[in-house]
Amino acid sequence: MLRALKALSTIMALLILLPGVTWASELRVVATIYPLASIVRAVGGERVDVECLVPPGASPHGFELKPSQIRAIKRASLLVKVGAHLDDWLDRALNGAGCKVFVVTKGLELDEGNPHVWLDPVMVEERVPGLVAVLSELDPSGAPYYRKRGKAFRLELERLTARIRELLGPMPCRYYVAQHGAWHYFCQRFGLFTLGVVEEVPGREPGPMKFMALLRTIKEHGRVLLIANRGENPRVMEVLARDGGGHLVRLDPLGDPNDPQRRDLVSLLIYNARRMLNACYGY
Repeated sequence: MLRALKALSTIMALLILLPGVTWASELRVVATIYPLASIVRAVGGERVDVECLVPPGASPHGFELKPSQIRAIKRASLLVKVGAHLDDWLDRALNGAGCKVFVVTKGLELDEGNPHVWLDPVMVEERVPGLVAVLSELDPSGAPYYRKRGKAFRLELERLTARIRELLGPMPCRYYVAQHGAWHYFCQRFGLFTLGVVEEVPGREPGPMKFMALLRTIKEHGRVLLIANRGENPRVMEVLARDGGGHLVRLDPLGDPNDPQRRDLVSLLIYNARRMLNACYGY
């Protein structure tokens, strides 16, 4: 028995010393929304264990944490949040939590405080070095790994930007009306121009005067994309499409790990670009 224990301890010591063998547990990371979890996985790979707080189909606006999620935050080494007031519902849970916090919007130039920067691949690319730095700080032995994956992910985002420009560049629908401001950075990046936002506050429908003004604007411009968000009530957008003649398209700003077309940020943005294209041409 004693010999067996000695042999086991020797094997364990050798495993720890072997290159490529990670004996320590993965770095625990909590992300508020799924696109951020996807970004962390792209950079962190097998060295991170990422938990997403807001489930697919739920709105990140005013989300209410479960007790189990609060415990997960307190156990985590890193919390990744959007910032710019999108996930302020985290503030109470962060009291007493010892984890580092990485704010994706920090250091980016925001338009009127709009937090939806993850839908612009160029803005995401700008924040990858910061994420590499914080992961390397928490896991110094993994720093070369994070740098390598961060560089590869930035190249992938560059290719994604070029691909979406190729898809949307010839599209004749250059104007859009959005249900709310989620797609501002995406559309700005790829040469689409806003004619207005229906809900200044998500879920708050416009008054009659604003509705009629939007309707007139849509009729004047002709081929207008009317962007509704998946998981939100599209009733007003459907009326605008029916009476104004715009092209209604339902986009997904958050993704879904169970759908291969939307399971990471890259596939999600391609998915939405193609939906815009199909709506414009009436497919």
